[in-house]
Amino acid sequence: MIAQSPATRERRLWPAAAVLGSVGLGLLLAAVLVGLTVVGRHGGGPVQGFDNRVEAWGIDHRFGLVGAAKVVAFFGDAPKLGLLVAALTALLLLLTRSVKSLIPLVAFLGGELLVLLVREVIHRPRPPTADYPAPGAVPGVHETSFSFPSGHSVAVTAVLFASLGSLALVRRWVWPWVVALVVSLFVIDSRLVLGVHWFSDVLFGLLVGAAWGTAVALVFDPLTWDDLMVKRSARGRPTAEEVEGAHLASGSPASGPPDREADRPARVGPGYGAGKVGPPRR
Repeated sequence: MIAQSPATRERRLWPAAAVLGSVGLGLLLAAVLVGLTVVGRHGGGPVQGFDNRVEAWGIDHRFGLVGAAKVVAFFGDAPKLGLLVAALTALLLLLTRSVKSLIPLVAFLGGELLVLLVREVIHRPRPPTADYPAPGAVPGVHETSFSFPSGHSVAVTAVLFASLGSLALVRRWVWPWVVALVVSLFVIDSRLVLGVHWFSDVLFGLLVGAAWGTAVALVFDPLTWDDLMVKRSARGRPTAEEVEGAHLASGSPASGPPDREADRPARVGPGYGAGKVGPPRR
């Protein structure tokens, strides 16, 4: 196998970062656009009537899922989910030593950042059932932050699609994608069961999370640690490791020009010591 030069690795790093940045920016703009045109900056947009009907139906059809929904709400909360993701990342680093161990962490941080930035613009209030003791609210539930998009839906879906999607790409399997979708659907349903989000909050949260998680999985798929650790000297000149790698890639020796003095034969004769090189003794 031909060694990959540092310049080649560098060309793979920055396009990968550019792709993730572009996807993140695109999702942010799309979410803000949907928020302003469909949801309404302060709620009450064209989708509100449909959301009201879904909320009313959901309150009467919780099907005994409140307990499970509370568990999802507890572990899907940003601080607790962050700790779980950090622990998963550390475990994967320990077991695999692979750069792909960073995938859950990148997916989580990107998803939470998207939610934070969108909510800086879209100030949609929660449903009335999000704050107990309002009529129809679940005891112990108090959600008062902005509603669009659902943070649980975005973050959990992003981590699931990135982590399981990476496994699917490596193993060439389909079922991890299916598992990621099914679990994500259960997560968004749990938010409706508790009455803490409108349907459009969780639906668009699912779409954003799935898109971001899939992008993270695809971008990280060809990367290695070398792609993230390209070294340069202080003056911008190639380091010794880079020179050696370039020579290995081209198949040429890494040594400099030949030493002509070393190749010159020793002069032995009168006035010279036997086997010694130097000026004659006078």
